[in-house]
Amino acid sequence: MKIKAILLDLDGTLIDSIPLIMKSDKVAIEKFGFKVTHHKLRELSQLHSRDIAYQLIDKYGKAFDVFKFIDYRRSVFLKLLKKHKPRGLWFKDSKGFIEEISKEFPVAVVTGSRHKFVNEVFDKKTLKHLKFIITSDDVQHKKPDIEPLVNSLSKLGLKKTEVVFVGDSIQDGLMCQRLGVKFIAKVTGISTENQLRSYNPVFVAKDFAEIKRFLCLIS
Repeated sequence: MKIKAILLDLDGTLIDSIPLIMKSDKVAIEKFGFKVTHHKLRELSQLHSRDIAYQLIDKYGKAFDVFKFIDYRRSVFLKLLKKHKPRGLWFKDSKGFIEEISKEFPVAVVTGSRHKFVNEVFDKKTLKHLKFIITSDDVQHKKPDIEPLVNSLSKLGLKKTEVVFVGDSIQDGLMCQRLGVKFIAKVTGISTENQLRSYNPVFVAKDFAEIKRFLCLIS
């Protein structure tokens, strides 16, 4: 298994932002007149805001303004961010992993988050270890579409067999499965280990120390 580059998800993989995402989804869902269980909320929070709205409409047969839902959900998330320092959301081993592994491989981030959020999260020191960041603003079709991965491969000048993607969600697993990219599942985010295993990851890890050891073994 020859690996020439590492691609990383952001939310739930590098940063512990899932609780904020779930809370903003819950507030928006209830604002628009719906109630969901914690289990259902966790399922919905793996989706983009637009898809959450569509699922609610389809399930309950109650139409509402999808764009107002998206804007409201986003405003709630930004308010929550003000109460938390975005650069304090990082898992304790994430930045060290990026710095160390970038000495061996080109490293890039592929996220469903927007530029505005990414800019608040990353500091200059960490950014210098990355080749690039692809956000939802850089593509027409977000995860689990393959476009973010295809764009990454083009930027790196590599084949799909030469990269590995590290992510925490079924969206990540599905994207990798659709293109045939190796998937490392990190169980620190939105999806359960059983959900992630259904996408045949080459490795399942609870932290970056395990991922680093795995990469050393296969490189």
